[in-house]
Amino acid sequence: FPLFWFNMPAILKGWMDRVLVQGFAYDLSKTYDGGLLQDKLSLFSFTTGGSQEMYSNEGIGGDIRCVLWPMQHGIMHFCGVKVLEPHICYAPENVSEEKRKEMLTAWTQRLRTLWKEEPIDCSPEWYFK
Repeated sequence: FPLFWFNMPAILKGWMDRVLVQGFAYDLSKTYDGGLLQDKLSLFSFTTGGSQEMYSNEGIGGDIRCVLWPMQHGIMHFCGVKVLEPHICYAPENVSEEKRKEMLTAWTQRLRTLWKEEPIDCSPEWYFK
C-alpha cells in the first residue's frame, strides 16, 4: 500500500476495522502474544512519498519504525499476529527506472524466501531504539 499521512490508506484501515473484530481477531482477555490470531503472519509492504533519509532518526519524518508502531504493533500484534520485517520502497516515483527495477527484483527475491523469515521482536525496543 502507499503510505498516506503516516498511515495506511483509509480503505485498508476500513477493511481492518471490519475484519479484525472482537471475538474473531481479539478478545480483551487474549491480546498480543496471547491473541486469537497467534498462528498468522503479517507483512507490511508499502511505498512512501519521501526518501529513506526523510524517514530516519535525523529526517523530517522521523524513524519509519515509529510510523509502523500503531499499525504493526497496535493492530497486528494486538491480535496475536506475528509481524515480519516490513518491505519498504522509498519514493519510487522519484528514482530512476533502474532503481525501480531493483526494488521489484528485491521484492521478488524476498517473496521466494518469505516463509523462512523470523518475525520481528515487536517490542517497544524494536520500534523506538
